Amino acid sequence: MCRDRPTDDQLTRVFAAVLEEVLSGQGLRTHTGLDMETDDALWEIAKYGPGAPPELVDAARAAFAGQLDGSNAARWHAELTRKIEARRQRATERESGPRATEARGGAEPPVKPTRATPTSVQAVRVKGDQTYLDEYGRTCYEGELFTGEVEELADNGHTLLLGTYSLGIEHGRQQEWWPDGTKRAEGVTDMGAAVGEWRYWHANGRLSELVVLDENGREMTRKRWNAAGEVMMDHVTRRA
Repeated sequence: MCRDRPTDDQLTRVFAAVLEEVLSGQGLRTHTGLDMETDDALWEIAKYGPGAPPELVDAARAAFAGQLDGSNAARWHAELTRKIEARRQRATERESGPRATEARGGAEPPVKPTRATPTSVQAVRVKGDQTYLDEYGRTCYEGELFTGEVEELADNGHTLLLGTYSLGIEHGRQQEWWPDGTKRAEGVTDMGAAVGEWRYWHANGRLSELVVLDENGREMTRKRWNAAGEVMMDHVTRRA
């Protein structure tokens, strides 16, 4: 059964509760329904807990306002469109290369046949800005469904995300780091579904959450710690 999208009132209550939790040092829970920009702003507060600077709280409230009014999503879609257009432009430039060579009297290289439906391409690792999503939300690279690792870097050069894909879908080990290089999250997906143990860390390096899922992606247990290492939740969702 599909769930309806949370209402603005529901999201507002969730944001208020999560903000109170991070300000009290409990850390940030997962699967809140808040978007990535709001989530990142709350993580910044979680680094400090009760001592968080007021400007970080203001930034979190501004990020959440952007989720409610749609401006966060609009920026994300605009950036995605820009990346897709850049990929298309490079593909056009590559296709125009043989024609330019022929005009100068050079030999024309063999023409690569076009594909109506993307297949897979093997690659060890590519940068996130080299990929794009197709109409079905699958990750593509150079016009084909991607198999390999996608890496996202912070401005300081540290790896932020390292995802493993098979035929354009998350499959295998997934990892995330804080900008300073501290591990932030780690787990495994099976063709898009999170399975097994998923671990999350506070910015100070302490474990913040351990979620165990079965082979079908159903949550079995969840345990949560605050930034000081104190257990805040130890819950059995489903027994084997």
